[in-house]
Amino acid sequence: MRLIPAGRRWRKSSLAVAAVRDRRNSAGKRPNGAHRAPLQSAILATVLCLFGAALPAVAQIEKQAETYDLTLADCLTQTLTRNPDIQRLRVDVERALGDRLVYRSRVLPQLAAQVQGGGRYGTLYSPEGPFGILSAQFSQPLVDVGIPPTLRRGRLEVVAAQQSFNREVTERLHEAQVTFLQALYLRDLIALHEEIDQRLQANVASEQQRYDVGTGSEGALAWAKIQRLNLARDLADLRGRYFSAVTRLAELCGREPTETTNGLREVRLPKPVGTLRYQPLDPNWTELTTYALQHRADLKLLQALVDAAENDKLVTRAGYFPFISLTASGLFLPENALLSKQSSVVPGQDTRTTEVRSGVAMTWRVIDNGQVTGASRRAEATRQGYAIALDQLKQNVPRELAGIESNLQDADARRAALLESATAAEENLKMIEAQVAVGQATQFDFLKAQGNLLSVRAGLVDATYAHEAARADLDRATGRYLEYRTEVVR
Repeated sequence: MRLIPAGRRWRKSSLAVAAVRDRRNSAGKRPNGAHRAPLQSAILATVLCLFGAALPAVAQIEKQAETYDLTLADCLTQTLTRNPDIQRLRVDVERALGDRLVYRSRVLPQLAAQVQGGGRYGTLYSPEGPFGILSAQFSQPLVDVGIPPTLRRGRLEVVAAQQSFNREVTERLHEAQVTFLQALYLRDLIALHEEIDQRLQANVASEQQRYDVGTGSEGALAWAKIQRLNLARDLADLRGRYFSAVTRLAELCGREPTETTNGLREVRLPKPVGTLRYQPLDPNWTELTTYALQHRADLKLLQALVDAAENDKLVTRAGYFPFISLTASGLFLPENALLSKQSSVVPGQDTRTTEVRSGVAMTWRVIDNGQVTGASRRAEATRQGYAIALDQLKQNVPRELAGIESNLQDADARRAALLESATAAEENLKMIEAQVAVGQATQFDFLKAQGNLLSVRAGLVDATYAHEAARADLDRATGRYLEYRTEVVR
């Protein structure tokens, strides 16, 4: 792993050439403060100004922020219970439960009642006073082809909402775990860069002392300062990335990065607790593919949508068939409910009656001008779209797992190679240290050997992070994040 990113190599090129040129020109000469090269002094001053102006403020904010410990288990638990996206979809499951009642209402009997009341007075109305009329209607479907698919459609509405919730749980937990691992990774890199910075600082001090006593050169001193400046820029960038990672962790856990205390807003950021550990993995990829096809929430969601669209089509096609229902109605007229005096139409027949009617009603629309056919075709097109997306996603599962397997193998191979390099770098450092003690090597050689060792250690951290991130991708690809769920959505 290179400690200086490729995108920043331009900072080193021109300045390094000037420093090397000055070191070559001044070889064998005693430097004097009164004869310093003005060009190198201007370049060094410019670099110092640019570095001071470009130092990210987030590094200072991260140092001043209040922190609280956060383990990976706590991070996943808080994400599951407090994340706003997960809470929103949990409420959506409750909405689906209400929609299921609406779908079920089609098969249940319908009863409606209406009450009319008022008052009457005067010579035309007898007797005077309040009156009331009660009417009721009852309906129960007997033959309805659309009832079975409607009941299935209501159940699938809940299934689709649950699987949408499960998919969001998977994505948010995966993001939380990857962000947590990234924070640990950046924390370790920052520690390595700070260790290298201490070595470079010691090198600058050593070159300064040599220059002050007349055994060094201005070019060597400038080169040592430029090396430290390049590393300081990378260190500031790593601190900014770490600050962004822990801020995102707070958002995923449903906690505000800032809190108000005694009228003052304070920055409170999580502090990841734990170490970035390498855990070897050698799974059976065939079994994992089968497991993923059975447990992934996005596959179950698309399957539920396919089934729901199929039932929507069957409900629509029910319009081709007759609808038969049992109906009944009643009208209750109390004795004092007459609105006016009436005479008998037939001698002996009382016009004031309460009646009840019942029977069977049938509705059959023979010609609908394409309403049922058009709606059925739209539902079928929707079903086919979901089915195509489901097939593509199923076909992509083996390829996705193959990519994760390749990432794991690459990380394992890099780590194995870096472990051998670390052993060689440690032996080289010990040899250079012994040579420095007897005067056969310089302090710069010792610093270079230390830098090589720390670079190898940084590469080990990078390979470990890549391996653990691939493990997290494997959990997401197989749907194993749902094992963290503790509540049951009904």
